Amino acid sequence: MSNDLPPGWGGPAPSQTGYNTMGQGSLNRPIWIYAGFWWRVWAFLIDAVLLSMVEGVLGFFLLPHMTVEWEETPIPDASGQTMDVVDIASIQPDTVSVLIPHIHTGDWHAASIILACIPALYFILFEASSYRATPGKRLCNLEVLTLQGEQLSLARAALRFAIKAFISFPFVYIGVLMVAFTRHKQALHDLIAGTLVVRAENKQTVTFERRF
Repeated sequence: MSNDLPPGWGGPAPSQTGYNTMGQGSLNRPIWIYAGFWWRVWAFLIDAVLLSMVEGVLGFFLLPHMTVEWEETPIPDASGQTMDVVDIASIQPDTVSVLIPHIHTGDWHAASIILACIPALYFILFEASSYRATPGKRLCNLEVLTLQGEQLSLARAALRFAIKAFISFPFVYIGVLMVAFTRHKQALHDLIAGTLVVRAENKQTVTFERRF
């Protein structure tokens, strides 16, 4: 009897000692159900909402104050002729004037860098933690694991996020759509980083028999 599992099912890479030399050669190994495309979409949407809320609150305190100053610039006559703004500013006042807005902001570069780093820290730290998932994935009962079923290291989680942010998403979401077509439901960033996303509540241990 073959040990192959249905598509979307699997487990960690079997060890060399996985086969029992007694009896018919039974194999005890955990079986996972890989997270499908739509489960991962729902998890990402939850994470996106949470990130938007966090960035909105932080942006209120971090982004610089913006002010608008209106400068009155006169037009020499009211003939109704169309004039360029540069020309208007160079003419001395006479009878008619217009208001030109000038927007003033402080230094926004530091705040922008901080806000841009929040998604990276969010995904990397949560997926490399003992939770093995972001809050969105945890609410959908998903976990991110290595191919051996282990917790991600910070380096692996950072690689996974970098590939997702700079390749999987920007290029027409091709790297993300791969989840629907790969046997282990892996996106491009999963394939490169060597990770899997599985349904946490469906992990179980079953026994396979190898017949001779």
